[in-house]
Amino acid sequence: MAYMTPEEDSQEIWGEAYLAGRSKYEAGQREHNTAFPTAGASWYAQQLRDEVIDSVAYTHHLRSRLLSIRSLAKMMREDDAMTLGMAATILDYLAGDRPPKHHPRPHPRD
Repeated sequence: MAYMTPEEDSQEIWGEAYLAGRSKYEAGQREHNTAFPTAGASWYAQQLRDEVIDSVAYTHHLRSRLLSIRSLAKMMREDDAMTLGMAATILDYLAGDRPPKHHPRPHPRD
């Protein structure tokens, strides 16, 4: 990891956030065909509340993945049977960008 000045770090963070935010906004506009700025305050409050609640679950699972990565690092240091290929496969799984698997719910009558 190369050293960055605080200014370079800030520029990278906010440049990426600007591009991602604009892209997400425009995609939402195309998908929903709404005038986002016209919503009422209570609607915004509910949307934000839902996002905050989701972030608790996301944070929980992210912390779990980080613990798994630390566990893998320990195994790589201590277990001679752990190959680089095995470690790479596990890291790829932990760091992957796949969405959650579908979890079928039983029918209410079952």
